Amino acid sequence: MSSSSNTFVTVIYHSGRRFEGPDGVQFEGKTKMMKIKRGTTYNELKERIYQKLGLHGSQCIHRLIAKVETIVGKDNIYYISNDICDDEDVECVIDVFANRRAQNFIEIYVELESGESSSIPMHTKSARYFVQEDTPVAVSAPLQVLSQVTLLDEGEDEEDENLHIEEDDEYERFIPLGDNSDTDVEGDFDRDMSPVNPGTATMPPLRVDPIRSGPESEPFWNESPHYCQINWAQCDDDMEMLYGDGDNHGGWQLGDPLYLYQEFHSKAEMQHAVKLYCMKSHRTAKVAKSDDHRFVMQCQNHADGCPWYMRAISPKNGNGWVVRKWGQEHTCVNQGLARDHRQLDSDVICAAIISMLREDPAIKPVLIQERIQRLYGYNITYKKAWKAKMKAIVKLFGDWEESYAFLPNWLTYMTQCNVGSVFRLDTDECFDEHRFYSDKRVFRRVFWTFHQTIEAFKYCKPILQVDGTHLYGKYKGTLLIATSQDGDGKLLPIAFAIIRPGEKYDDWWWFLCLLRDHVTQRQGICLISDRHASIIRAVQDHRTWQPPYAYHVYCLRHVGSNFNTRFRDVQLKKAVMKLGYMSSKIMFDIKFQEFIDANPQCVTWFERLAKEKWCRSHDAEGRRFGHMTTNLAECVNKVLRGARNLPITALVKLTCSRLVEYFVTRRVEINRNIAEERIVAKKVEDDLQRMNQLTVHYRVRIYDRDLQLFEVEDAYNQSTHVAGDIMRVDLINRKCQCGRFTARRYPCSHVLAVCKMEKLNHYSYVDPVFTVQYISQVYAAHWYPIGNELLIQQGEGPTVIPNVTLTRTKGRPKSTRIQNEMDWVESQPASSQQRCRGCNQTGHNMRTCPTRLRRA
Repeated sequence: MSSSSNTFVTVIYHSGRRFEGPDGVQFEGKTKMMKIKRGTTYNELKERIYQKLGLHGSQCIHRLIAKVETIVGKDNIYYISNDICDDEDVECVIDVFANRRAQNFIEIYVELESGESSSIPMHTKSARYFVQEDTPVAVSAPLQVLSQVTLLDEGEDEEDENLHIEEDDEYERFIPLGDNSDTDVEGDFDRDMSPVNPGTATMPPLRVDPIRSGPESEPFWNESPHYCQINWAQCDDDMEMLYGDGDNHGGWQLGDPLYLYQEFHSKAEMQHAVKLYCMKSHRTAKVAKSDDHRFVMQCQNHADGCPWYMRAISPKNGNGWVVRKWGQEHTCVNQGLARDHRQLDSDVICAAIISMLREDPAIKPVLIQERIQRLYGYNITYKKAWKAKMKAIVKLFGDWEESYAFLPNWLTYMTQCNVGSVFRLDTDECFDEHRFYSDKRVFRRVFWTFHQTIEAFKYCKPILQVDGTHLYGKYKGTLLIATSQDGDGKLLPIAFAIIRPGEKYDDWWWFLCLLRDHVTQRQGICLISDRHASIIRAVQDHRTWQPPYAYHVYCLRHVGSNFNTRFRDVQLKKAVMKLGYMSSKIMFDIKFQEFIDANPQCVTWFERLAKEKWCRSHDAEGRRFGHMTTNLAECVNKVLRGARNLPITALVKLTCSRLVEYFVTRRVEINRNIAEERIVAKKVEDDLQRMNQLTVHYRVRIYDRDLQLFEVEDAYNQSTHVAGDIMRVDLINRKCQCGRFTARRYPCSHVLAVCKMEKLNHYSYVDPVFTVQYISQVYAAHWYPIGNELLIQQGEGPTVIPNVTLTRTKGRPKSTRIQNEMDWVESQPASSQQRCRGCNQTGHNMRTCPTRLRRA
């Protein structure tokens, strides 16, 4: 209780914790009690707490948090926390307590940290601090809504009709960036300002703090992480990269206080420090003079009499910049609360998020907005977040045009470091209406594969899945990927290509030729793809992709989608999918005939589609290894999602770096399997054990021991009163009538029953590709690092430039494809799917109802 109306008992908590209880925020820890009076200032409160807690010079107050009483509903009391950052916050806490209903005393939690005391200057006498507060400040003091002058980037808050809106889908956007000018002269300013006497300084010290680290992020190739999962690593190294030379230790470092005669490595570093000061002090400044030798800033309200200004120069006989003059403290008063800050421009945001972009280039601007609000307490616009992201991408991964020029040099150097790797770069002549440019070549397409993946494919399943995905960067294009799978079920990208948008026939023919020439010369490869007309034609026109060299089959998921597009019936499409997944040819023939009899309108459509192209039961040799879709290639597309909006050389380098990491991870897993003395892959072993449990109900009959022919009968079903199925097993030809032995290339339950009765080693009937010995060879090849890219020499040939006709246009891009039922129908609950009012079935509407069409 307070002893009087103007004096209030206060409990100080420290060295404990804050947590959410049933009634809201609660404090725990060591406590001290003291009294504060109405009218106590923020600095006086901190000084009282310093004295009460007995803090010494190596400790300072990191944060003051008050517990505030609120009323929820009619009578419920709930407690929230509120940061105390200035005099007004102290006054508000006292006012709220004076009108409390249940709180007996003011409660304040103090966060401490080791370091210099924030109230005792630790520099030389000539140093004047201008920045204080050692936490990312939340906006609690009223801020002035400021006018139109910004420090370097003008117009970042205005609406832009060319702004790309990025939604929470897989489509990335691009905005062309312009360079900021270093000259931003606004108004007249007295150049003969006299320096302020440091001894008259009255401003409390302010401090610019580095970004603090947080939880570790997800692996780079995962889905874009949620905001709380991102690795908020410190940006000190990023600041050195952006604003100065990391080898020069004499100037300003991120987190250092600012003072008169402070030195900076560069003008950009000095501007960045001053911007942080303006944001921390909730003031806005404008540039009065900016050239190669001088930089002058003044308060936004200078015309109204505010005396604050600063002046920095670049000495003629030295490098860097020095703060030479610092005006008096601000006398202007903020008139309102500002959501954003003019000095919080895209350059400052770029510096704060560059570590985020290094972790995940596909990070959403919404998460950038959350990051900035957490750091500085301001809510930036979507456009500003997007521009900052684009700047960070350029700083991290290079300029778009320079990336095309550097591509042949990097690929050449990569093939020299990893001998056996292959690339093929095709370019076109460069000319316009008036001139032919012999020193330039226009990029057309590029193919690359690595020696390590070429060697790995020799021990993978003899399947290749090919697919294409759109690029989302400044220039349009399509990324082609050929993917295989090892015996442990792990996908492995084999080869890549970037072609023109549209997936034309000649591009697919070129890609398949290079795959056959450089990646594999094996016979009997199963090529799985969708039914894209360009792929079908390219395979038909290439002899080495025809039997017996290779066998082209279709993705069942795309077959089902094509069927649904033609007949507009999701239920029929599901029936077609079930037919495709059947392993038994006998059962397929029976069910397929029933399907045709019930739906005669589908006969013509199926007559044009050979059964061996889409049915597991007609895969007589088991060439698919059970793979019915192109999910492997689509998974790789998802893995490279974050890379598809990067410059072209960065994208190619990223495929290399991710494969290196993947090989290292897989070697560790394989060594663990070897240490456990596994014979086959764990997934196969688990499936064999599961099926082995079914054999106790089987009866095995020997028909011919020499020919190894057997008959396996399942047990009589007591619940359905149906006799068990009878299957024929041929061990010499590795066939079972159920079809699973052929389709999966390892024993089914019927084969396991025969092996158990005949005391045979069932592992001998497992395809070698599933053995741990084989899988270890997939990742046996060694990678050799590229090293310092500054050593890569410029080629002597013409410069490669992008095709300007493929520049992404301004405005919201079109979707990469028109979504169909493959994208949404089956993933939605039945209640939210499209439902026909005529037949009450899902998957179509009344206009496209097949029942109505048949009646018509």
